[in-house]
Amino acid sequence: MRRGNLPVELNSFIGRRAETGRVKRSLEAYRAVTLTGPGGVGKTRLARYVAAEASRAFADGVWFVELDDVVDPVLLPSTVLSSLGLRDDDDTPIDTKLVDHFRPLRALLLLDGCDHVVAGCARLVDRLLRAAPGLRVLSTSRRPFHNPGEAVFPVKPLPVPDPDVGPLPAAALTHYDGVSLLVDRATAVDPDFTLTDANAAAVARICNRLDGLPAAIEFAADRLSILSAEQLAERLDDAYHLLATAKRGVPERQQTLRALIDSSYVLCSPAEQALWARLAVFPGRFELSGVEAVCAGGTIEADAVIDLVAGLIDKSVLVRDEHVGGAWYRLPRLLRAYARSHLLGADEWAELRQRHARWCLSLAERSALGLLTAKADVWLGRLAGNHASLRGALECWLEPGGDHTRALRLARVLWFYWLLAGRVGEGRSWAERALGVSPEPSPDRATALVVAAHLAFVDGDGGAGDAMLEAALAIEQRFADPRLTGELLFGAALSDIQRSDLDSARTRLEAALAAGRRADDRVGAPMTALILALVCVFLGNFEQAAYYGDEYRRFQEAVVDADSSVYAGWITTLAKLRSGDVDGALAAQREYTAESLRWRNRFALARCVECGALILAANGREEEATLLLGAVEAHPFPAFPPLAALRDQTSSAVRDSLGATRFSGFLARGRALSLEEAVSIIVDPPDGAALGSPETAPLSKREWEVAELVAEGRSNKEVAAALVISPRTVEGHVQRILTKLNLSSRAQMASWMAEQRAVRDGRPAAPNA
Repeated sequence: MRRGNLPVELNSFIGRRAETGRVKRSLEAYRAVTLTGPGGVGKTRLARYVAAEASRAFADGVWFVELDDVVDPVLLPSTVLSSLGLRDDDDTPIDTKLVDHFRPLRALLLLDGCDHVVAGCARLVDRLLRAAPGLRVLSTSRRPFHNPGEAVFPVKPLPVPDPDVGPLPAAALTHYDGVSLLVDRATAVDPDFTLTDANAAAVARICNRLDGLPAAIEFAADRLSILSAEQLAERLDDAYHLLATAKRGVPERQQTLRALIDSSYVLCSPAEQALWARLAVFPGRFELSGVEAVCAGGTIEADAVIDLVAGLIDKSVLVRDEHVGGAWYRLPRLLRAYARSHLLGADEWAELRQRHARWCLSLAERSALGLLTAKADVWLGRLAGNHASLRGALECWLEPGGDHTRALRLARVLWFYWLLAGRVGEGRSWAERALGVSPEPSPDRATALVVAAHLAFVDGDGGAGDAMLEAALAIEQRFADPRLTGELLFGAALSDIQRSDLDSARTRLEAALAAGRRADDRVGAPMTALILALVCVFLGNFEQAAYYGDEYRRFQEAVVDADSSVYAGWITTLAKLRSGDVDGALAAQREYTAESLRWRNRFALARCVECGALILAANGREEEATLLLGAVEAHPFPAFPPLAALRDQTSSAVRDSLGATRFSGFLARGRALSLEEAVSIIVDPPDGAALGSPETAPLSKREWEVAELVAEGRSNKEVAAALVISPRTVEGHVQRILTKLNLSSRAQMASWMAEQRAVRDGRPAAPNA
């Protein structure tokens, strides 16, 4: 009897080291494992490699069954029987023959390409596993079987360089499996091909444009026998035509890039096919609400969108991405190109782009208000997740014949997002492009000029900013529009602040606020009140600061269902600090920080850390202040210039007090802190918090609890039971505590805790043994 029929591979297996180990462990833990993923992602090759690696565990062999050409589930049992070398020459049902064959065996059955007969495979696998205790089944399919006890392993594309990282040298590219595969296969067709610093950028671009899909990369490598890497990269806009040469010796569905995608398309229902086509309008990741708004209509019912999305994920067409705010989705680049080239007519595509751009504008307009609330982090996450879509909308409307007025509105309304996301240069570029195609005087042009001017000031280009402000004010005089007046005065005041002219800024902000009130501007007026309160703080007018802070709160509470005290608390904290009430500032800061933590607002948390550094320095807690200064550097957000100047002064004073060496040590440790770790120093400082050296970093409340219990001699399991957490979590805390305190053992931790208790209780610490 044969001991298997696993084919011998004809070329090398590249990468997938981690996946190989995980699939092997899954086979050890589960009797049925299904590798899923889009066509061409390498499911078959990974499955065969794992099967060969695991073959020694199966005394009766590994049996490979190729199902690519099987579309009728009636033919499935006979195909499996034939692959096993068994005959169907009597009246015994084939299913029974298979059960009888596998019942006494310890074997691995590899079912490859189950896409067209998923239901039949699911039934057959279930029956075989119930009857044959020594059998394991490894399958490849675009869809899982959804059988009881099935372990599903999604196979992802190979890692490729991120184009946003910038060009990498050849040596760095070899760490990416996608690049290694391209180089290996290219060398096979052209022995003179080598990866060099000269062609590294083109090679990286090829792998990225092909989504790291192994089959597509192999098709591309074949073309490197006649094209240079640079020429190939330039031609990949039409990948389906460029990579159309058929490969011999592989299933029909794998012979060309187009055939690979066609085989996925035919597995989808008509409604899923229609949604696939429309999803091509999203150039990057997207959220469900965007799909419902842009893609519903006609043959796609709005209520059906969620089920259609689930179906496309199940068939490995859509990829689910985890991002801020929950589940996001992505249509891989090659599948987008397929939809754009083969599924959509020109008129339908043009209308789809307009719907998508209008949805982006609606999202941006809603976010303009949301970014001023305690839920700013949620809105920032939504905008960041849809960043590629926002770019696509701007490009759509900036094209010749596009809606240039809407382009101005979108560039303008995103201004605070550009600041918060650290994309000042990009925001300025979009605003200036929109202004370039809309030269006619209008309120939209005037406000876009203000946005571009402010971004230019932040970008260090004061001359350009002044010129744009002057142009905006000239337009404003032609329109009796209080909203426009308020926006322009606000923009001019921001420019004054950049120049440290706070008196002029206050005068303009007061006028802007009055205009905003008249216009009932629910976005501009609260922002103006907030900035005006900050200016009053730094001018020493604390009563006015409190007044405008309260007005900001009232504006927000009137228009949004969210607690706005998170930013009003910032004003209160700064006012108390600037007035010399350090204890009051610390109390207000702790309340403000707790509120920011409750809302998970990272912008507010960054401001908490910045204020905390100033307060702790004023309170003589210079080591902790320096830790927070380091955290501010590690988590930069747009700075309020007077506050940034105060922070710089504080930093210089603390450096002089601690000395350069100690200051640098604490600063470096602060840079390693997360925002949450940094604010824990403010909200919940441990007893004996004064620090003696850079190695003695502050502990969070939970770490302090763990350290106390460890000092009592308790095991990780006992600590876990006392704190109602897992032993593994306890071990993580212990390791972080040892690292922070520069200790190497639990015994040293116990000694450190004894010293802290002695300091807290006013007793002299015991001498070290």
